[in-house]
Amino acid sequence: MKYINNMLELIGNTPVMKLNKVVKDVPANVFVKLENMNPSGSYKDRMALAMVEAAEKGLTWNHRKLEPGGIVCDASAGNTAPALAFVCAVKGYQVMLCVYKPLLRGASTRLKIIGAYGPDVCECQPPSDFMNEELLKQIPEDLSDLAWVIAGKAHMSKLEEENPDVVWLDQIYNKYNYIGQMGMGYEIYDQLDGKIDAWGCSVGSGATLLGVALALKEKGVTPFTFGVVPYGSETYLQLDKPDSKKGEFKVSKMNRQLVDWMGLKKWQTEKSINEVMLEMGYPDEFFKISVDDARNMANRLCSEEGIYCGMSSGANVFVALKIAERLKKGQNVVTAIVDRRDRYLGEYPNDVYVV
Repeated sequence: MKYINNMLELIGNTPVMKLNKVVKDVPANVFVKLENMNPSGSYKDRMALAMVEAAEKGLTWNHRKLEPGGIVCDASAGNTAPALAFVCAVKGYQVMLCVYKPLLRGASTRLKIIGAYGPDVCECQPPSDFMNEELLKQIPEDLSDLAWVIAGKAHMSKLEEENPDVVWLDQIYNKYNYIGQMGMGYEIYDQLDGKIDAWGCSVGSGATLLGVALALKEKGVTPFTFGVVPYGSETYLQLDKPDSKKGEFKVSKMNRQLVDWMGLKKWQTEKSINEVMLEMGYPDEFFKISVDDARNMANRLCSEEGIYCGMSSGANVFVALKIAERLKKGQNVVTAIVDRRDRYLGEYPNDVYVV
């Protein structure tokens, strides 16, 4: 008999596909890792499973162990929330997911997807709960979303501190995030026989770009690496130019300032995954991409290649084509189709690219 024991066994081992129609004018091959085929619909299933299983062993920042009947918490407005809800539903843990209200747009299809797995969902506390009026006035308008993100993390820290049964997974600082994504790198290596000349993707926590790059390096492959972020939404990183090479991007100063203002002690004493990524020399280049360019390419991937994907995937492929223009015939650029389009339906037709 051939069967699986549970849905967690379907995480990973996603196909790699060579793009055909959107790449007609570039010399190099462009391959996409179809991470939208993971059970909850995104690449985040990999890291969610890795972080939860690490917590079960007590491999957390404060050595708190996730016990049977324990509670997992984190803050997210993206794919981490449904991925954690899915993993915890299968494993039988209660999960508390807090969402940043300003980052939920349209009818919030993503919330409905999360809710199907049965978690407790709440709104994150606002920045005003952690900062006085004088400090709030010092936050630039274009970084107001970042303030909500940091406030959400401070909320999670408070939940963990006040409840001994709660484990805050903290995807932004949790090394098992990028360790979980290394599996994608091993798979890409095997699927393309190690012939990878460039690798890159959108960067939020930095875990996917770093995890895949480290896995490839372990296999003796060191491709050109590229990161992708939306214009006006470089949440954790600061870029000097739309196309920024090494030395022209760094960890966001305002991010550090907000962490200090809100007294998020854990983040004051540890290194984020992005900091680890930059210290290790990744990526070689960063690109800022507009919402229109991301959305247009996502639409093309759906209508021309049959790939039912979201905005980050469109941004990834848009930049992969830029890289492919620099390379020669027979060379290979690889990026990821990170999620399914269904979670953006509430925003249609004004789907937004965020990380």
